[in-house]
Order: sequence, then C-alpha cells, then structure tokens
Amino acid sequence: MKIILSKPEYKLNAADLSKEKKFLRSQFKDGEYWRPIRRRVPFFMDGYRYAAAAVKKRWGIDFVFFEAGQGVMPCYLPKFINTEGAKIWMAKMDKDKKFANQLVKEIIDIVEVEKKLAKSIPRRELSKKEVIGFLMDHLSWWVKYFEIGFLWFGVEEIKEKIDKQIAEQWVGSKKDLKIFLDEVYRPMKLPLSSLEQRDLLKLYSLKGKIFENSLKKHYLKYRHLALHNVDDEYFDIEYYRGRLKLLRSKGEYRKMKIMMDTADKELLRANQLIKKTKLSAVLKERINFVRWFMYIRTETIDHMMLVNGAYKSVFSSLSNFFSLPTDVLLHMTYEEIISSLKKGDLVISRDLIFDRAKNGYAFLITTPPHKSYLVVGKEVEKFHKFVIPHQEHQDIKELKGQTAFKGKIRGVARVIIDRRNSHELKDGEILVTTMTSPEFVPAMKKSAGIITNEGGVLCHAAIMSRELRKPCVIGTKIATDIIKTGQIITLDADSGVVTL
Repeated sequence: MKIILSKPEYKLNAADLSKEKKFLRSQFKDGEYWRPIRRRVPFFMDGYRYAAAAVKKRWGIDFVFFEAGQGVMPCYLPKFINTEGAKIWMAKMDKDKKFANQLVKEIIDIVEVEKKLAKSIPRRELSKKEVIGFLMDHLSWWVKYFEIGFLWFGVEEIKEKIDKQIAEQWVGSKKDLKIFLDEVYRPMKLPLSSLEQRDLLKLYSLKGKIFENSLKKHYLKYRHLALHNVDDEYFDIEYYRGRLKLLRSKGEYRKMKIMMDTADKELLRANQLIKKTKLSAVLKERINFVRWFMYIRTETIDHMMLVNGAYKSVFSSLSNFFSLPTDVLLHMTYEEIISSLKKGDLVISRDLIFDRAKNGYAFLITTPPHKSYLVVGKEVEKFHKFVIPHQEHQDIKELKGQTAFKGKIRGVARVIIDRRNSHELKDGEILVTTMTSPEFVPAMKKSAGIITNEGGVLCHAAIMSRELRKPCVIGTKIATDIIKTGQIITLDADSGVVTL
C-alpha cells in the first residue's frame, strides 16, 4: 500500500471555515455524535487522517473526526458512521455470501500483521533510514486497521437487524427466543487479555523457584497490555504479584475460578445453541459474524499494545536524534517527523511541538477534498466552539444505556476518566468510566458494578462484566459528565437504567 505523506493546515482560515460550516454542522448536529474520552496524541490522530481517506475510497463514506484539549480529552465522531457502516456491510452480505467471512479474515490477518510488525523492530539504537522505514510500516498498518476499524461499531446495528431476522424465523416460545438472544452472543474465541486472567490463575498453586520463573514468564508475555500509547509504562512484575496476593485472600481464588469457568461454559453453550437451532445457515453465519467481532475488537487492541511496546525503540532513537522526550515527539505528525529526519533538523519549531504537548491542541480530520486542521493556542477554543456547539446537562436524574450483564445494586460511585487512575477504586464501589481496557480489570473485579459512556455488546466492558458476573450498563453517553465520585446511585442493569 503506497501512502503519500501530507500535512494538515496549521492556521484557521475564516473564508475556508465559512465554506465548510454547513458540512461540519451536518456531521455534528446536537446530540448526533458520540464522544469517546481518552488520552490521545497528534501522532496517532494523524494516522486516523490517512485512514479516513482510505475509508472514503473503499466504502464511500464522508465523515469528520475531531478532538480538542489536552491530555485525556473528548474526541467527536458523527453517529451516522455506525449506521452507514452497518448499511454498507449488510448490503454486501446480502449480495455476496462470502463477504462476511472475507471481512473477518481480513481483520484477523491484521493481528498477524501486528505480531510481525512488533517482531520486526530491533531493540537497539536505530539509524535514521531504519526509523523512516518503520514509521511508514506503522502508518501502513494503521491505515489497513482503521479502514475497517472506523466502521466496526456498525456491527452493533447489524446485530439489531439480525435479532429481528431471528425473531421472524424463530420456531418456539418468546421466552425461548429471549434466552437464545441472551446466551448466543459470546466471543468466538477468548482475546489475549482474557487468556491472561486464566493464565494468572494457574500461578496460584505454584511455590518457590517454579513460581518465580512462571511469574516472570507471565509478566514478559502480558506486560504490554498497559501500553495504549508508546510513552505508557509496561505493567511491572509487582503488578502481577499484587494481583496474585489478592487471589490468596479468603475465598477469592475460588470465586474467580468459578467466574472464569462459567464464562468458558457460556462460550461453549453459545456454540451449541447455534448448532441446535433451526435458523437458516445464512442467519447462523451472521450471528457468528457478530461473535467474531466481539473477539476481534479486543484481540486487535491487545496486539496494538504489543506494537506500541516495539515502537519504544523507534521513539527512543528519535528522542536521541532531536533531543526531545517521547511524550513530546508524539505531538508531531508522520510528515513532520519523517521530513525532519530527511532534513537532519526539525522542520517545525520546538516551541510549537511543546505548545501542543503542554497546552493542548485541536485536530480536525476530514475526508478529501475537505481540509484537515491541527492548531494550537487561542485557536483551539475558537475551533472547538465552531465545530461542537456547547451542550448543558442540567437536572438529569436518570441515565439509560444497554444491559451488558444483569443485576441491580445501590452504592457509591467512583468516576475514573484516566485508566491510569483505576487503582483509586475501592472495594464495593460502582465504577463509572468512559470505556474499560485491560488496566481496568483489577478495579472491575473489586467493583460492585460498572457503568460506561461508550460501548455495545462487542465492547471490553460487556465481555468482562459477563466474565466477572458484575451488573453492567454500557453506552450511557454522558455518565462521566453527570455522576460524581461519592454520589449514591442505583444501577439497574436488568432494565439498563442508572438512577442518581
């Protein structure tokens, strides 16, 4: 895949913005966007810019991706991209029986690309030529990944359509149909982060030198699961030792073993349900299409973090070339870094790079021929107000979402925006966050229940809440805006409602 490097606009042009106003407002109508809140950096955002162009070329979808702020910040995506993705993929499935399997294979192959890419990076000082090559390899992988990844949230809507088709074909009672729909959607396989939990349980009964050697192997195999960005730190061996210490608390190992075994049986049960049901072969394949994506979304992200670990060598070499720390270098675009390497000096000012890193930035990503922008300073707030109208959330006493795992509890809320602060959750509190990731697993185990802004049945929180048997409501959109730490809330995951 040949990629031609380019750069976004660095200054807001009033005339250009005026021309784009109608397009931007059509993308971000009030309430018609979703808002992931995560720690991002311009380097990865710039990769999305190239991927957005690939999405338009392959799938014909025009859309915008926008973020503004500093550190952990909201990123805005139009909701219609999910609907459009679902519509396009369903149409292709109807037209071509092989399409679903080919798409699944394509993204499973990306996991193999991630493994090979991670192995290809030498853990030593690299030459400028090597760094340029590895950066272009990174961008090629990123585009290949998100050419599909931008649309895979549409699988949630595909599932809803499949459920309606199942109901039309169903032979049996409504009660049996409900049980089928509740139990059949389990991942096709266990992703790496789920395997890690099971492997940790295996260390429980080991002692002495065998235990220490096994713990070290476990740590080396799974430590990368902390690396959502290249500058994140690996899990250290004491992190795993601490989790094992918790397992040795009274009754904890038995409880976790039962949870994992139950989740494994549910996966087998899902396979059996599909074999036994009298649904058409086409519908069975479509159910499995959704199940594959339940696995794929987590599995590819688990291996994305493996790639981030490997690219520490690349950014360490860049840090030496330009005398800039990695967390600052990540505030440059691909074109800026590679052009600087070719020139032998930075092509943008150090002040600008530090400004993005310390004071924040706004990055608007559009599909061609619309213009993309990366701005700093006073233009950040100005741009944010122009693109996303401010919304007030007043007097909200109830939030609605989707049930991931049933149960009803009342307790104290703990709002955690930054995954690096997940250790702050206390036993029995209700975890409220934007979305979960492997770092949240110890907190999820301690929690009484889980509430997220984002997600559907395919997301990490949904999969893990079922494994851990924790009441969970996902996709509330604004839980972290409305709920405050220390607030008493009622989580009714039976009906998908959170009451303040």
